[in-house]
Amino acid sequence: MTSTSPSRRAERKERLRGEILAAASKMFADRGYEAVTLRSIAEEIGYTHAVIYQHFPDKAHILAELSRETIGLLIQNFDAIAAKPLRPKERLFATSRGLIQFCTAHPQQFRNVFFGPENRNGIRAGQYIDDIGRPLFRRFVQLFIDVAKDEGLPSKNDIVVAHTWWYTIFGLATLMVIQGVVPDLPDQTLVVEQTIATLWAGVQVVPRLPKSAITKRSGRSSASKQ
Repeated sequence: MTSTSPSRRAERKERLRGEILAAASKMFADRGYEAVTLRSIAEEIGYTHAVIYQHFPDKAHILAELSRETIGLLIQNFDAIAAKPLRPKERLFATSRGLIQFCTAHPQQFRNVFFGPENRNGIRAGQYIDDIGRPLFRRFVQLFIDVAKDEGLPSKNDIVVAHTWWYTIFGLATLMVIQGVVPDLPDQTLVVEQTIATLWAGVQVVPRLPKSAITKRSGRSSASKQ
């Protein structure tokens, strides 16, 4: 009678966990999170659904793990670029390209994190994504502050401008994932480079919006709704 060593059992357990995550990732992206059950994930990998419960209590925990993995990869990508001997401006451009390249190269992972359900185990999607993505965004904001100092940009609210840059790059990545190709433009890098160049030209010349102006506009918008 032979017994399986603890290291062999741990290896088998980790391999099965990987199979569960890989199957769930593809099924969430292909069918939509709501349409997938733990039983269907188990059937996909040839196990009973009771085996899934040994690793994850529910599919919300599977999505959370997939989301953390994806954000972790984005952070690794960001840090790898940050380690290169580049000036802050070049790092900003390179990380912007890197975000888009990652999203378009890994559409399945991207869809799971950002196109998933609105309610994620009692947390709204926006807050959920903000929470797991905060380490990445903090890196990006600090990079933008470094760029502003190194390039002597006009006085601005760096946090607001960093958000504007982030949302624009992220929005382009989202469109490319959804659409797949840019109509009548086989070289999509042109769109990426034009977007980065346009953003850069803007942050060099557009002054910071005064808070008083923002407050007045918000007040007028609220009044117009009444």
